[in-house]
Amino acid sequence: MRKNTVKFILLSLLLTEIFFAGCGKTASPELPEKNGIETSLSEHSDENASESAIPESSSENAASSAITSTETSTDTVVLQGGPYGKISLSIPDGWRYETCPMDSGQTDYGLYSIRFYPEAVTDGYITLNYIDSFGVCGMGLATKKATVAGKPANIGTYDNNIYWDFITFQDDCEGIVALTYFVDDWWETYSDQVMDILDTLSFDSAAKEGGAYLYNNEYDLDQIGLSFTLKNISSTGATLVFRNYDADAPTGDLEYGDDFLLEIQKDGVWEEAPIPLEGNYAFNSIAYAIPTEGSSEQELNWEWLYGTLTPGTYRIKKSILDFRESGDYDKYTAYAQFILN
Repeated sequence: MRKNTVKFILLSLLLTEIFFAGCGKTASPELPEKNGIETSLSEHSDENASESAIPESSSENAASSAITSTETSTDTVVLQGGPYGKISLSIPDGWRYETCPMDSGQTDYGLYSIRFYPEAVTDGYITLNYIDSFGVCGMGLATKKATVAGKPANIGTYDNNIYWDFITFQDDCEGIVALTYFVDDWWETYSDQVMDILDTLSFDSAAKEGGAYLYNNEYDLDQIGLSFTLKNISSTGATLVFRNYDADAPTGDLEYGDDFLLEIQKDGVWEEAPIPLEGNYAFNSIAYAIPTEGSSEQELNWEWLYGTLTPGTYRIKKSILDFRESGDYDKYTAYAQFILN
């Protein structure tokens, strides 16, 4: 199992400014448990060794994530699309891969990724991720400049490990980061093949699909300890996520309703998104509670009011109440920003 040498200090889950050197507002990542990885990899061990397979969980996301595989005599070209562009890798015979789409819950770190590993191993893998904000900091880190896939890159290694811990790509592959997980036992045997696979990387930043939440620290509601984020974003709706991260901040119960407003950014200025619906409309008068030190989700379809949104940068506006009793409450405005392709 990988020793306690992974010292990535990642930016908070609500993503901040990209940087590569120095320290910033960071948080430690939660790496997957070893047993979970062994189970995941062993599920494929009985499959035909000459085939690269997408696990069933990834296949279910194929329609929404535009996963495509084209087999040649020796390689399988693996594509993973997302809101910032499409990642491509060539996976040779003797290796397996998994695609991890946006909002699938399958990524270890980052927004979407391709995971690959030798089919002969039962533990450990490499992930090639799109990460819109990646930072590292800590003792024992050595970095060097390199050229990978014809692109300038920075390779980072902690504590003189025999394997590198991360590779960050630059230029037109900016945002792409390769990470190693639990590769100690097989690195000396397969490290050259790993680099050969990474040398096939391409990233098409023009082939954007889907939507992505954009963190903006101006929208933090520290007064009531509330974060408001989005996932599963499409042109017709999204999943709203409310999380109370400080139980002592509110003076009453945190509540929200069905009402919302969409705004679109044009030339750096926010304006209300046009509403094609003719006539009057109204929202249900209802209150949903946000659990103390917990989270609450709301599935929202805005197509009935705004129609199908065109590509652009948007934000959704919601009212949040710090409710003590009838007639005694404080009202806050929560925003969550997102892009749509």
